[in-house]
Amino acid sequence: MGVGDWSKARLVHTLTWDADWVTAVAWTGKYLAAGNNLGEILVWDTADLTSRTPVPIRQLVGHTNCITRLVSTSDGPALISASYDRSICLWDLAVAPSGRQVKIVLNARALAEASRRNASRKPPAPLEVQVHQQEPALTWREHRDWVQALALSRDETWLISGDDSGLVILRERGTGRIIRQWTTRGWVYALALAPDKKHAFVSERVPLVFDSGRYDAAKVWNLDTCQPVLDLSKDFKGMYLSTALYSPDGKWLAVGRGGEVDGPNGKVFILDPVTGKRTRELSPGHLYGLTDMLLYPDGEHLFTCGRDTLIRIWHVPSGKLVRELGQSRGGQFKDWIHAIALSPDGRWLAAGDMAGAVQLWQLAE
Repeated sequence: MGVGDWSKARLVHTLTWDADWVTAVAWTGKYLAAGNNLGEILVWDTADLTSRTPVPIRQLVGHTNCITRLVSTSDGPALISASYDRSICLWDLAVAPSGRQVKIVLNARALAEASRRNASRKPPAPLEVQVHQQEPALTWREHRDWVQALALSRDETWLISGDDSGLVILRERGTGRIIRQWTTRGWVYALALAPDKKHAFVSERVPLVFDSGRYDAAKVWNLDTCQPVLDLSKDFKGMYLSTALYSPDGKWLAVGRGGEVDGPNGKVFILDPVTGKRTRELSPGHLYGLTDMLLYPDGEHLFTCGRDTLIRIWHVPSGKLVRELGQSRGGQFKDWIHAIALSPDGRWLAAGDMAGAVQLWQLAE
């Protein structure tokens, strides 16, 4: 798809799930998964999005705290989740769930709020669904603290994860066998694996506001020696880089500024991964900080989202802003978007927000 081909992109479905903030989303094959702040994961069958709004069909049970990241294989059916409960789970969505069937009310919070505000007025109808529970195929518990960062290699054979103790673990995706591990000084905030699997980008932070212990760093690490080969910390001093990804050919590295950023400074910086030189800056940035980004299959277009409740589409080679999806609702406490994901065919975009909803945008007919 070329520049401007998203002129007809439109919001088609809103999947309500207001138990808590939706913090992570991922598409794997025909399934869409979303995780929330409570450690819950729901799965929708999205095989037919043009004629109906999908409903959840599975609940993945195994985590006990906030889901921070969901990643998936491009053709399905593997889904990997990371959590504040210090664990990483691997789920096989090709397997029929063997757990019990349970009822979930998707708008429970809206019902409770309506009842509190006006007890005399009839509350909205409950949105009830029956889902089958499924347990993980594998669970890895080597992390010592909240697991904030998770990424797959481009060939999807390696998985890298990082936690708030500074521990970074590189493992085989299928078996979980640990290939390398090392410890950074700060909390691991964002990770990206180079396509050749020789290097990894790691951003760190210790977000202490009124303390001299505040710390931030950004480095490229050699995966054979587990030593940094490029230190970008001075170039991004005072910034928390919340997201990162390499181009498919490894010739550029994109990093996004997150955290509670003043003004429209939640920007994406395009870097030379060998020298660290900034080759492009995507502006304007997201108001109050960028939360997630992904690369379109053409390798040239970048999708970003932020606390301003906007999704932006960028053409990386030119640095041009192609399209904005959604409307800014005024700030970081107005249901900001936590995470975005593309369907395998690139036709649909999912966005999970703190209001407890997953928005489905149709990008192409």
